[in-house]
Amino acid sequence: MNVQDRFFPLTAAEDGQLTPSPAPFLHQARPGDPSFVGRAAELRVLHDFLREATAHGAARVVCGQAGAGKSALLEAIVQAATATGMSVLRCAGIRGSNPPDLSGLLQIVWPVVADPHGSPAADPPAAVDLDALVRVLVDGAPAPGGGHSWLAFAVLEVLAAVSRAGQPLLVAVDDWDALDEPSRQVLTFVARRVQGHPLALLMTARPESTLPNPVTGLPTLPLGPLPPAESALLLASRRPGLGAETVRELLATADGNPLALLELPVPSKDALPGMPTSSDRLASAMAPGAACLPTGTRDLLLVAALHPEADLPLLLSAASRLSGTELDFAALDPAERAGLVTFDGTRPYFGHPAMAGAIVHGTDPHRCRAAHAALAAVLPPGSVRTLWHRSQAVEGHDPELAARLEAVHGDALERCEPTMAVRLLRRASDLHLGPADQGRCVLRAAQLAQLLGLEGMARTMAHRALRYPLGPLGTLCAEALTRIGHADAQPPTYRTAPTDPVPGGPGSAAPDPTDPAHWPTPVGAAEQENALELARITAPLLVGDDERSEALLAFLDGIPGRADDSRWLHAMAMVRPLDRAGTVLAGMPADRHLTDLPVRDIERLGQTAMLAGDAVRAMDLFREAERRRFHALPDQLPWALLRQGLAHLGMGSWAQAEHAFRRCAKLADGAYRQDHHAAAARLLQDVVRALRTGTPAGPRSARDLAAARRSMPAIDSVLAVCTAWALVEGGDSASALPALSSLLRAPHTRSIALFALVAFAEAAKAEHASPEALAMLDRLETELGAQCPAVVALRFTVARTVLADEHDAQAMFKRAFDEDLSRWPYLEAPLRLAEGRWLRLRRQFADAQATLRQAAAAFTMLGAEARAPRIAAELRASGERADGSAPGASRPAAARDLLTARELRIAELAARGLSNREIGEQLGLAPRTIGAYLYRIFPRLGVTSRAQLAEALRDPHTP
Repeated sequence: MNVQDRFFPLTAAEDGQLTPSPAPFLHQARPGDPSFVGRAAELRVLHDFLREATAHGAARVVCGQAGAGKSALLEAIVQAATATGMSVLRCAGIRGSNPPDLSGLLQIVWPVVADPHGSPAADPPAAVDLDALVRVLVDGAPAPGGGHSWLAFAVLEVLAAVSRAGQPLLVAVDDWDALDEPSRQVLTFVARRVQGHPLALLMTARPESTLPNPVTGLPTLPLGPLPPAESALLLASRRPGLGAETVRELLATADGNPLALLELPVPSKDALPGMPTSSDRLASAMAPGAACLPTGTRDLLLVAALHPEADLPLLLSAASRLSGTELDFAALDPAERAGLVTFDGTRPYFGHPAMAGAIVHGTDPHRCRAAHAALAAVLPPGSVRTLWHRSQAVEGHDPELAARLEAVHGDALERCEPTMAVRLLRRASDLHLGPADQGRCVLRAAQLAQLLGLEGMARTMAHRALRYPLGPLGTLCAEALTRIGHADAQPPTYRTAPTDPVPGGPGSAAPDPTDPAHWPTPVGAAEQENALELARITAPLLVGDDERSEALLAFLDGIPGRADDSRWLHAMAMVRPLDRAGTVLAGMPADRHLTDLPVRDIERLGQTAMLAGDAVRAMDLFREAERRRFHALPDQLPWALLRQGLAHLGMGSWAQAEHAFRRCAKLADGAYRQDHHAAAARLLQDVVRALRTGTPAGPRSARDLAAARRSMPAIDSVLAVCTAWALVEGGDSASALPALSSLLRAPHTRSIALFALVAFAEAAKAEHASPEALAMLDRLETELGAQCPAVVALRFTVARTVLADEHDAQAMFKRAFDEDLSRWPYLEAPLRLAEGRWLRLRRQFADAQATLRQAAAAFTMLGAEARAPRIAAELRASGERADGSAPGASRPAAARDLLTARELRIAELAARGLSNREIGEQLGLAPRTIGAYLYRIFPRLGVTSRAQLAEALRDPHTP
C-alpha cells in the first residue's frame, strides 16, 4: 500500500476524534477577549504561533501545573485552526494510567490510515509503506529496521504529506507527558523537524521539573498562576453569590489555579472529621496517581494533609501508628517522584495549596478519624493542636474534652491563632452535653469570628447560638451579631430552647440589641462578659447618635471592675472620644504590663489612644503590635502598619507615615491579598503626599473609597481633615480656614480635626481671624472640660500661642516653651515658626534667624517639604543672605568644625537624598533618632532643608 492512496484533506469533522468541551473558564478563543479570563496574553502568543506554523512550520510546548488552563488554550487553538480551514489531528494522554506503547501515535495517525475513501494528494510525497505502519501501530509488529528511527521518519512523512495535501495541519497533543514513552519520543522527534512544512505541533505538559528530558530545548510557553485580580474576576463571573469570607478562602487555597477556583467546594465549617476538601475532577487532575501509591505513603500524605506544619519525623511517627507498620524516610520517595510533595530536609510541602485536599479526597471518614487520633498521640500532651486532633477523632459527646477545648482556646489567642480559637469553641459546643454550655461556646465563637472580620461565619454561629439559653445580654449579643452586614436583617423568630426572661415581663417586646437604654444590668461574670462584647459590637453603630451614645456610657459605667478592660475603654472612646478622653487614657495599662496582654487587646488600646487624641501613646502600642504580628501572625501586618501610619499622621511625622502606608499597600497588594487595607493605604499615602508638598490630593474613586471603609470606617473624616490641612501647608489659608472650622464644629469629625488644631490657628492668623478662632477654642475647651487629656491641652496651648497678639505673645511663648515638647516635634515646629515671625516683626533679626532655622530643621525632620520656601522667605526678610548667613557673618571653614563624626556622617547621608529610615538602617539607629540629629545639625550649618546640606558640607578650600 502506498501513501498516495491514503492521504486526503482532513477537516475537524473527519478526524475521528470527539471534540472535548472547552474548559469551564473558556468562553471564546479570540485573543484579547475579556471572557477568556487571565489568559488573553498567552492566547495571543499561540495565535501568532499558528500563523508562523502555517507559513513554514513550528512546534510549541505549553507548560503549566494541573488546572492552569493548558487544555483550555489547546482547545482554543483547535477551534481557531478549524475556523480557518486547517486540518486537525489530535491525541491526549491519560494521567494515572499505564497506556500501551504507541497508543498516542495511533490516536494521531489513525484518521489518516483508516479512511478507505480518502482522496489522493495532488503531489504525493515519497513512498511510505502504510500497511507496515499500521502493523507497527495496531498489531505491535516490529518496525522495519528493528528500531524506532523508521517509525519516527514514517510518522513525520505522514504528517508532512497531510499538511501538503490540502490545508495546513495542526497536531494537538494534550498531556504529552502522560503518553506512552515511544509516542513521546516520536512526537519530540517530529517537533524538532517541522520546519519547512505547513505543520503546527502544539503539545501541553506539566512543568519542567516533572518533564522527561526529550522536550528540553523546544519552544515553551509557561502558564503561571492567575494574578489575584483576575482570580477574583474569574470567581465572580463563574461562581457569583459567594460570601466575602468564602471568596477569600477559595482565593487563598486556589492560589491562582483556574481549575481550583472553579472546582474547590465551599468550605463547610461543620464537616467532621476536619480535612481539606476537593472535588472528583480537581483530585483527578492534581493527584491522579495518589490511589496507586504504597499504603504507607498514602498514610503519610494523609497525616501531612491534616497537620501540614509538622516536621517529617513527627509525621512518620503518626503515619506508623496509623498503618501499624514502622515507616522511615523512604515512605516519602514515591510521593516525591510523583510530584505531589517536595522535601526541604525538615518537612514535606505539597506542590499547591489545593494538593492536600486532592490527595486525601475520598478518604473514608473512619480512616480520617484514625489519622487525627494518631496525630494527637504523637503531639505534645495538652497542646492546642493535640486537643484539636483529639476532638476530630471523637464521635458523639465528650464533656471533659469540650471543657479542655474551651479552656485552651485562650492559649490559641495568646499565640496569635484566633482562627484556631474559633474552631476550638465551635467544636467544644458540639462536644458539650448541656444546652447552656453549648450556647456559651458557640456564642463566644461567633463573637471571635466577628472580631476577626468573618461576618458570614459570625452570623451563622449567632443564629445557631440563639437555639440555646444564653441569658438576657447573651441573647441580645447574638441577635446583634445576626444583623452584621445586613442593615435590613430582622431578629430571628425561632427558638428550640427557652431563653432567660428579659425585663419587661411576658408578652413585652424584646429589647433592641443596638439600644443600650433597654439593656438589662449584667448579673454575674458571664453576663458581664456578654455585656462587654455587646458594647464592643454595637459601639461603632452608635457613633453620631447622641441619645444612644449617652445610654451606652451609662451602661458601661454600671459594669463594676472593668475600667481597665480594652473593650470597655474602646467602646467609651468610640462613642465619646473627647468627653471621656481623660478617663480612657487614665485607664491605659503601663508599658510593663503589655507583655501580659494578647496582641488584639494591644491593637484595640492603640485605637483607643488614637480616638482619645494621644497619637504618641498609640504609636507605642501599634509598634508593640507590629512586633508581635511579625513573629506570630504576619498576615495581620498590613492592619498594624495602617494604624501605625495613622499614628505617624497624627504626630505630624509625615515622612514616616508615608513610609508606613507604602509598606502596608505593598504587603496588602502582594503576599496577603487584602484589597481593603491596600485601598485605604493608597488613599492615605496620596493625602500624606499632599500634606508634605502642599498640593491637592489626586481624585478618589468610589470603588477605592468603598473598599477602604471596610478597613477603616472613619477614613472619610480622616481624608477630609488632611485635605484641609494640606491647604494650610500649601499656603492657601483662605480655603483652609472655613474647611477646618466646619470640621471642628461637626461632632462626628471633631475628634479627628483636633489633630489639625494648630494648623487651624495658623490659617486663622494668616487670615486675620484670630478673635473668631480664639472664641472657637474657648467653646471647644469648655465642652471638653476636665476630661481634656494632657496632649490635647498642649495643642490648645500651642494654638493659642500662635494666635496671640503683640501684647500677650511674649508671655504665651514662654508658657508654651516651658512645656516639655521633646515628644511633640509636630507642635514645636509651628511654635518655633510663629516665634521667629514674631521676633522678626520686633526687628530682633539675629534671634529670629536662629529660631527660624530651628523651625526649618523641625519641619524637615517631619517631612513637611512645602514649608521650606516660606521659611526661607522669612529668613530673607530677617536679613539672612542667600547662602544662609547673616550680613557680616562668615561660615566656618568646614562642617567638621561644627559637627561630631556621627553628626557629620548623618549629614552626608541626608545630603545624598537618603530618608531618615534609610540612614537609620545603615547606622543601626531609629528613624526618630536620625530626625533628632538633623534637628540639631540644621541650625549649626545654617540650612533649612536637605537640599542645602550638600552645599553646606562642601569643603570651602575645594575649587
